[in-house]
Amino acid sequence: MGAFLDVALPAFLLVFAGAAAARAGWIDEAGTKGLNGFVYYLAMPAALFRAASEGALLQGFDWRLVAAYFGPTLVLLAAVEALGRRKPVAERALTGMGACFSNNVFLGMPVIVAHMGGAAAGPMTAIIAVTTVLFIGLPVLRIEMAKGSRGAAAAAVGGVLANPLLIAIALGTLWALLPWRLPGPAATAVDLLAAASSPAALAGLGAALAGFRIAGDLRDSTALCAFKLVAHPVLVWLAAGAVGLGPFETAVAVLAAAMPVGANVFVLAQHYGIYERRASAAVVLSTLAAMPLAALLMTVFRP
Repeated sequence: MGAFLDVALPAFLLVFAGAAAARAGWIDEAGTKGLNGFVYYLAMPAALFRAASEGALLQGFDWRLVAAYFGPTLVLLAAVEALGRRKPVAERALTGMGACFSNNVFLGMPVIVAHMGGAAAGPMTAIIAVTTVLFIGLPVLRIEMAKGSRGAAAAAVGGVLANPLLIAIALGTLWALLPWRLPGPAATAVDLLAAASSPAALAGLGAALAGFRIAGDLRDSTALCAFKLVAHPVLVWLAAGAVGLGPFETAVAVLAAAMPVGANVFVLAQHYGIYERRASAAVVLSTLAAMPLAALLMTVFRP
């Protein structure tokens, strides 16, 4: 419980503070969009670039981590889509994404690195990188193909390649292979942005959640939360044991899998005009449920 009180509770308090500020009108819709834009396009890329440039991805990219996390994640995605086989393809794509896509940028990275220590940045960077390719590119590809778009593959690939998080990880990894170091002022600027990423991400998440609504088919949204918060981490834990993943990496992977449904699920649903209310409800409900789950898991999985 001490780990939860020291790490997770302050993080969730920042989320609630952001939500309260938005509800009070101190942060309006434009302010929320601006704050989250700052996190997504500047602060978090800086944090990921710094981690990758220090060799975090090169050190943290273990095939066993990738197999333990993404093997069961793809199995879960296929199972959830099979259960909803009577639904339209676009809805199935978003439902599968919701069951597998953790909010590791705005919540997982700040909380897990604070709990597990700086060594968790490597595995987390690897998880975010592969997640961006698979679980942003794949749903876009399937939805565009279902719409009959000629440029479906180009849209999916373009969306992935233009992702600022992936660009930051790629540039940071490339920089780590070079014998150079950032000049002092540039390094300081990156450090300042990286330091702002965690509090801004958590408050921005809260402000965004204040605009989401719990509506639609709540049975569907609740089932999606169960897949995300229970089935996903359990499957990852079992796979980690099967491939012989180390205790530290197992802890990071399970905690990452136990993060709530990522807001990108709602963003895509809103963009395509489908599954919006259920995606919104799943994001809110899973974020609320993640708090007691984090308290439990942090007593089990420690550095």
